[in-house]
Formats: sequence, structure tokens, C-alpha cells
Amino acid sequence: MLLEENKIVRDELIEDNIYLKKYNEQLEIDKEKNIQIAILTERNRIAKELHDSIGHGISSSIIQVEALKVISNENSVILGLNTLQNTLSNGMEDIRKSIHNLYSDSLDLENEIEKLCSEIPNIDTEIIYNLGKDLDYNLKFDILSIVKEAITNCIKHSNATKLKINLLNQPKFYSIIIRDNGSHFDENKLKYSQGMGLVSMEDIARKYNGFLNYKFEEGFQLHLTLMKGEIK
Repeated sequence: MLLEENKIVRDELIEDNIYLKKYNEQLEIDKEKNIQIAILTERNRIAKELHDSIGHGISSSIIQVEALKVISNENSVILGLNTLQNTLSNGMEDIRKSIHNLYSDSLDLENEIEKLCSEIPNIDTEIIYNLGKDLDYNLKFDILSIVKEAITNCIKHSNATKLKINLLNQPKFYSIIIRDNGSHFDENKLKYSQGMGLVSMEDIARKYNGFLNYKFEEGFQLHLTLMKGEIK
């Protein structure tokens, strides 16, 4: 009897240790995510501050220099103003690049999509993310908008219980494949929903010289191809 009780206690301790180990591992993961979110939030704040204060100040200075060139009659002064204007313009271009990079870094696409999926009620989601990190901010924003709308459509216009999202980086294009196992659909509502809708998704695809395909077969499947390179 005593041996049996000891075995039960030992097994319970083992289970508790396993639970504590997993709990601590999850705490570390959550800690890293929170740190990353804080960093991205601060980058976004800095980018906005650069744009609103320094960027506007330099833009105003460039305009004022141009006005001084118009009213000045001395060639030496105009030459100096040209040099000043070029310096300000180059500085403005550097700031634009810095702001663009900060904004791009401030949007963690993979994390945002995982967050969206974690908030979906009563639908099992699977995400395959293979887009990499070096994506343009506008591209990340457009992809996030597409995924948001696809999730909204799945919740509102389908009775799906499973949703799979594939985001893949191909040699010449990005591939977005989203499918669910629903059986009730209204194609008109999907096309012209109050959110983005399929029509707007097609516009995004064309913006990147790509295309949109979708079908209602064993659920709803959406496939967008966004070409790499220049956008329209």
C-alpha cells in the first residue's frame, strides 16, 4: 500500500515538473514576444516623430530657400542657396528612407497574423509562414489586409471549422493561399463585402502585377499571386 502511494506521489511530481517546465518555456516565449512588440512600437513612434517634426521642418526650409532664390539678385548668394537647398534635399531623402525602414520594421507581419488567428472563435487555424523578414511595409500592409478580410469572410459568410493560411516566398512571386472547409457561401457577399471583398483583393493583385483565383469546392479557397519587382 505504501509503495503504491509513493508511486502515485512520484508520478504526480513528475507531471508537475513537466507542467512547470512547459509553463516556464511559454513564459520565456511570451517575454520575448512582449519585448519585440515594445521595440516595434517604439520604432513606430520614432518614425512618426521624424515625419511630423523633422521632416516637416526640412520641407518648410526647402520651400523658404526656393523663395529666397527668387528674390535674390546676387549670383554668389544664389549659388550658396543652391548648395544649401541640395544639402537639405539630400537630408530629406535620407530621412524618408529612415522613416520607411522604421515603419517597415514596426510591422511584424507574422506576429500580426498569428495574433489574428488566435482571436478566431471556434475555428481551428493552421499557418504556414515562409515570406521572410525583408518585405516592404506597403506589401506587408496589403498582405495583412488580405488575411484580415479572408478571416472575416470565413467567420461571417461560412460555417467553417478549419482554416489554413499559406504564405509562401517563391523565386519570382509571393503566394497567398487561404482555404476553409465551410459549405455555406454567398458569392455576392464575398465579392462586395463591407470590408475589402474579393473585388478589392483583385485590385491588390493587379497592383503587384499578379492575379487572384478563388473557388467554392470542398470549402472556399483563395489564391493570390503577387509578383516581385515594380508595382503599378
